[in-house]
Amino acid sequence: MRKTKPFLIGLTGGPGVGKSTVAEILVSKGAAVISGDELGRRVLRRFPDTKEALRRHYGDVLFTARGLLKRKALGRIVFADEREVAWLNKRMFPRIYQLLREDIERLAGRYLVIVVDAAMIFEWGIDKDFDIIWVVISSQKLAEYRMKRNGRLSPEEIRQRLRFQIPPYEKARRAHTVLRNDGNRRDLQRMVERAWAADVLPRLARQTRG
Repeated sequence: MRKTKPFLIGLTGGPGVGKSTVAEILVSKGAAVISGDELGRRVLRRFPDTKEALRRHYGDVLFTARGLLKRKALGRIVFADEREVAWLNKRMFPRIYQLLREDIERLAGRYLVIVVDAAMIFEWGIDKDFDIIWVVISSQKLAEYRMKRNGRLSPEEIRQRLRFQIPPYEKARRAHTVLRNDGNRRDLQRMVERAWAADVLPRLARQTRG
């Protein structure tokens, strides 16, 4: 039996804007979600040569005694220097993209909607792979507060990472749908519901009729 082509949503935005919360809501709607961060972790497990390249370039100091990469320490080094960002992307992105395509193919037979939650969709140049792009934005002050509350990134680390991302207003201009997450979860839930009704349900209805 021929597989139905899934509807692909690219979900992107900067740190602390609430992409993961949007992804959780979309899972509750029946979508499958692929995490860009998890793809990066899987690259290191599946491709030992990539992990070894990191070890040769950065040294053992970025690895635990069990051989696990210290991701926060790596981020502090990489996002302080654009040359390091370019070096890391050159080695990681092709493998990340390979796993992404494999995951989409694997999930296509079971899900009508697949969401890829990744901060770098535009930066990687893969936005055309998706049927639609959703961008989550919020005030930088609120994003920094959320990250600090969750113990993830400091305000300075957020600013460092944003230096190497397309500005939020440009992502918003290039997106099909913009979710501005400056309220509470209930507000965000309502926005996602509206976007789902406008962007996704008509497509699923056409597939059903077809």
